[in-house]
Amino acid sequence: MDFNILIGGPQGGGIDTAANLVGKAVATSGYGVLSVREYHSNIKGRHSYTHMRVMEKQPRSLKYPVNIFVALDPDTIFEHLDDVSEVSTVLYDKTTEDYDLQAARMIMRDTSAKIRRILTENGFETTIRGALEYMKKRGAHLLPIPFSDIATQAVPDGTPSRYYNTIGAAITLAIIGIDRKFADDAISYIFKGKQQVIEENVKVVDASYKFAQDSKVAGKTLPALPTPRKLLLTGNDASALGKLLGGLRFQTYYPITPASDESTTIEEHQNIKWLANEAKNLKKGGVVIVQTEDELSAINMAIGGALTGVRSATATSGPGFSLMAEGLSFAGMDEVPLVVTFYERGGPSTGLPTRNGQSDLLFALNAGHGEYPRIVFSSGTVDECIYDAAKALNYAAKYQLPVIHLIDKNLANTLDLISKIDLDNIKIETVKLAKEGDDVKRYDLNTENGVSPYTTMGRNIFWMTGDEHDELGHVTEDSDIRDRMMEKRFKKLETADKEIPLEEKAILIGDKEADVTFITWGSQKGPILDVIEDLKEEGISANLLYLKMFSPFPAEFVKDVISKARLVIDVESNYTAQAAQMIKLYTGIDIKNKILKYNGRHMTEDEILKSAKEILNKESLMVVLEDGS
Repeated sequence: MDFNILIGGPQGGGIDTAANLVGKAVATSGYGVLSVREYHSNIKGRHSYTHMRVMEKQPRSLKYPVNIFVALDPDTIFEHLDDVSEVSTVLYDKTTEDYDLQAARMIMRDTSAKIRRILTENGFETTIRGALEYMKKRGAHLLPIPFSDIATQAVPDGTPSRYYNTIGAAITLAIIGIDRKFADDAISYIFKGKQQVIEENVKVVDASYKFAQDSKVAGKTLPALPTPRKLLLTGNDASALGKLLGGLRFQTYYPITPASDESTTIEEHQNIKWLANEAKNLKKGGVVIVQTEDELSAINMAIGGALTGVRSATATSGPGFSLMAEGLSFAGMDEVPLVVTFYERGGPSTGLPTRNGQSDLLFALNAGHGEYPRIVFSSGTVDECIYDAAKALNYAAKYQLPVIHLIDKNLANTLDLISKIDLDNIKIETVKLAKEGDDVKRYDLNTENGVSPYTTMGRNIFWMTGDEHDELGHVTEDSDIRDRMMEKRFKKLETADKEIPLEEKAILIGDKEADVTFITWGSQKGPILDVIEDLKEEGISANLLYLKMFSPFPAEFVKDVISKARLVIDVESNYTAQAAQMIKLYTGIDIKNKILKYNGRHMTEDEILKSAKEILNKESLMVVLEDGS
């Protein structure tokens, strides 16, 4: 079983609810599900969609063309003309066939012009009927749905359009072969506490399944598989959970896409009564979340929290991180254990505020004036976000410096099915404290590893300043002290490089000797692992050099792997191949072959595979990916 599904409609039209209904029903029936949410930056009206994959095993990537295409409004048909083929079934509202492209006011002008060109050049009228005929020419099977009739039949006194998302999701589940019981259970979970809404939507699910059966499109009911306890999480959720398990006590944020969801998730679980083991002390305290007036306040308030001795963090995206640069420098100068969860999206400026990007790597590594040590690392799967968020808090406390945890927007909005969390792999590490007393050398130079004994406000007397300072914190411009303080601070990175296990910095996945070595970081990890399996079926061996940490950078390991590789392909979601730039900086190796994507949409297994073959066949050195509505 392998279904790729696309559910699209207007922003605010219940796309998330439809996707959650499919995801929850599939997961509780014992099958694997992975989805990515793509949404427009306006609040309501413009096109949004969820791309999903359902398999017997847990998927790691998505593919085009889709097998089931659900259009909850006519604009969705126009927006995804080329995402279907002979493997696709298109579900659409049969009453919209006369809808003209000219009436699609919510489609962007440039996109509308492109759609018009495609249809007219292929001899089709610029209506939904013409778009459907174009899809049919591509081999798609058309399934007109009487959305209003199904809704009215199920809930005679309701507003039909309120149930279109449930209808689309339910018919999708019927086609896959998911037992209706799991759809009903998912409805009860999603609308928990709203009994009338549950009852109405269950009736709609039943009517939708009946329509699928009467239309001969319902698949054979799949047997329910054993379902060990799992979590259905987004990257935002996972990072929030990891921070809670890692001992977070104080988080600040200013609302910004896609970072805000992490903080709101923490707010929903801030009492954390269920924590145990190393986090016993948190059972009573909980977590304080503060929405500040701007990002300057967010980072400075988080610094203040850290100085009281609690584990503190903030979360933001590109424009917010820009405003945090000065505060970040202050944290670097004053050796403040601070975590910044940096959700990357498309720039520059406001750029693509709700779209994917990996173009902030070099920014994270260099943000702030002057030179100071920082740890910069990234996550590539939802599962990793849990453990990495906890590690970030440990890194910050142990080495007394800012830690920047990179999560790209694609990963933030990926919904994944996670096995039970291994609490043995989550530790809250203690730090060496200065002896209680009056004056303390907060920046003691008598240290072999660069880390001075830690203290907090109220425990000892010490001074803080944004200026260079002596061991007590007093301002100084003495040249000798300046040299020694700079060397002490940067000694921390040397220590971290020695102490942090290699597998937390970079991993070679697959055979050491292979025809192709992919290099990537972030959310391309899953798709590339699937591409490696695809190539293996064609007799081509491949492995993956998966980068996680960029400061300190595992230069020797990376250089060793690349120097032994036969063909290297760098895969990134940015224009300038920023990870490849880092590799060149630290190893001197210039990677020529690249697969890049910077249109703001998620990478898929099929487009990476196609591009890799082009490079293997020496048709090109660099391929720019363009898929995605």
